[in-house]
This record gives sequence, C-alpha cells and structure tokens, in this order.
Amino acid sequence: MKKLGWLIVFQMASFFISAQTINDIYEKGLQLKEQGKCTEAIKNFSEVVQKDKSYYEAWYGRAQCFKELNKIDLAIQDLNAAIAAKKDYAEAYFLRSDLYQKQNKISEALNDLNQLIRLKPDNCVAYEKRAVLYLTMSDKKMSAVSDLQKAISLNSTNHQIYMKYAEICMEKNKIDDAITNLNKVIELEPDQKEAYFKLSQCYHKKGDYPNEIQSETKAIQHGFMNEEIYYMRASAYFEKKLYDSALLDLNILVNQYHSKKTEVYLMRGKAEMALNKENDAVKDFSKAIMLDKMLAEAYYLRGEIYQKQGKTKDVLAKKDFDKAIELEPTNANAYIKRAIYYINKKNQESALSDLNKSIKIKPTGEAYYYRGAILHDQHKTTDACSNLKKAFDMGYDEAKKKLEEVCPTYQ
Repeated sequence: MKKLGWLIVFQMASFFISAQTINDIYEKGLQLKEQGKCTEAIKNFSEVVQKDKSYYEAWYGRAQCFKELNKIDLAIQDLNAAIAAKKDYAEAYFLRSDLYQKQNKISEALNDLNQLIRLKPDNCVAYEKRAVLYLTMSDKKMSAVSDLQKAISLNSTNHQIYMKYAEICMEKNKIDDAITNLNKVIELEPDQKEAYFKLSQCYHKKGDYPNEIQSETKAIQHGFMNEEIYYMRASAYFEKKLYDSALLDLNILVNQYHSKKTEVYLMRGKAEMALNKENDAVKDFSKAIMLDKMLAEAYYLRGEIYQKQGKTKDVLAKKDFDKAIELEPTNANAYIKRAIYYINKKNQESALSDLNKSIKIKPTGEAYYYRGAILHDQHKTTDACSNLKKAFDMGYDEAKKKLEEVCPTYQ
C-alpha cells in the first residue's frame, strides 16, 4: 500500500513538473517574440505543441511569428490548430481573417469576421474590418453602411471609418451628416488634409462660402495643394466679392500651375473688371477667347470694357457684342450689353429691340430697368413705370431711385 502511494505521488509530481516546464518554454517563447526574435520563438512554441496539442496559446504565438516572417500559409495552419483546440478563440479568428485578406481570400476572411462578431457582438474593430471588406464588393454596399454605423455607435477611434462613412453620405447628398463625420475625422486626426478638402466640398454644395474658404485654407496649410482646390477657393472668394483674394488664387493657377482652363481666365477677367483693372481684364478675356473661340461671355464682357474706354474702342465693342450674339442667340446678357451700347449711341430703337429679346429669353430686373428708362425718355410713362416697377420688384437696386423720380404713384 505504501509503495502504491509513493507511486501516485511520484506520478503527480512528474505531471506538475512537466506542466511547469511547458509553461516555462511557452513564456520564454513569448519573451523571444516580444524581442523580435521570431525564429528562436518558433522553436519554443514548437516544443510546446509537440508536448501538448491542445495548448492553443502556443499555436497562436507561433502563428504570429510565422506572420512576421511572411510565412502566411504556415501561420494559417497554426491558427487552424488553435481554433480546433479552442472553438471560441476570438483572437485566432481575428488574425486568420487578416491573413486571408493578404491572400485575397475575401470569402474566408468574411467568414472569420462573422464568427468573431458572433463571439464578441461589440467588437468595434471587427465591424470596421468587415465594413472595409464589404466596400470592395459591389453588392454589399448596404451591409458596409450598416457596419460603419455600428462601429461609429461603438465609438470607433479609427478616423478612416468616419472618412468612409462621410464619403457615402456625400454620395447620397446627406451633406450635414457628411460634415459631422468629417469633423470627427479632424478631431481624431487634425492633420487629415483630405478631410478638410472634402469638408470644403460639402460647404460648397450648401453655398456656405465662408466655411468653404476656411476649410480650403486649412487643407492648403496642411499640404493639400492642387489646381482644383485653388480654383474652388477662388470661386468662393469671387462669390463673396472678395476679388483681391480671388485674384491671388487665380494668379497661382496661372503662374504656378500654368493653367490652360478657360474658366480661370474668365473669372480672373471678371475679378479684374470689379477692381477696375480694365487692361488686365481685356488681356484675360482675350486669353479665354484664344482658348475657346466659342465663348460668348468673354466676347460681351470684353466688349463692355471697350465701350467704357471711349470712342476709339467703339468699333471693337460693337464687334464683340455682335459676335457674342452670333455665337449664342439665346444669351440674354449679351443682348443687354449691346442694348446699353445702343443707349450710349442714342439709338433707342435698336436698344429696345435688344431689351425685348433679352426679356423674352430671360426676364431680369436689369433689362426691365433699361427698357423702362428708354420708355420714360419716349414719354411713354405708363409703360415706363410698369417696367421700372418690375425691375424694382426683382431686386434691381438702381430701379428704386428711378421709380421714385418718375413714378411716385407706383411706390
């Protein structure tokens, strides 16, 4: 009996010594792995799994080492063994999914993420990774959106998730939602120049030019510099009548990017007109015409400047107005510009004819104002006042003074 008892004690002691030895070997493997000594660590992990096939942590550790050594197939084999030893081993599913993605085995990667989410329904990173995979699949867009929303609801700290969701919101024209998520991107990664640029696009769609300009400026300050952003900011400055600032950006487009875009020279010409830089404006309108000989707007704007420059340029002005109308017979502005030319030439009938055509194409306060002024000169008071009242109602500022002067009963 004593002999049997000693035998049992010896066997139990041997078991604990063996178990302790395996753990020691495993811990040494972990230390080597953390030191970046993967080849040496693999030897330790291999010794562990040879002694105990169910030691899933060792299979996982060796898989991590094989991954670092870019031995992906061997890493997957070890993860298979780890999962066989522990069916609910979430970390193994996670790593195996990444490795399947490296092999472009998308279906297998998704299966592992699905299993991971079943095991850990609130694992934010799993939703993030599954969303990214779904976005590569044309028929999984809605599933991707759902996963992005889930990751965001779990307070994801991955700025790319908010960026991708913002892009989807922009595609769906959900601009306010896009702005919210782009601001979150910037909160997480303040140097995200792409987010500032996309933010400026959102504000542009809303017609919020001050915020658009601010976002474009931030993007440029963070290194996002190309023709598109300078043109967008120039356009926003132009809309806000900040012509000097618009010119600075347009000059960058011309001088640094050597732009050959008609719209750049056309806008620069308009800004120069507003700043009374008439000679520069003529050069830019001429450049725009050289780039696009069919650009009616450049012709009638250049004609407007020629007209202001006096009799020596009258012939050039008339030629440009005629050309603009020849190119675009339905351009209401071109008829107004030529009508003003005729008014200055005391040719009221031709002016009226052009104003009638302009109003027929597109009624504007400016056209009604000039037609009312001509009719007043012709002593056609009722018609004159009716036209001036229409101009006033359409918000044409100059009509108010004229209306008060000649048509007091219309106030």
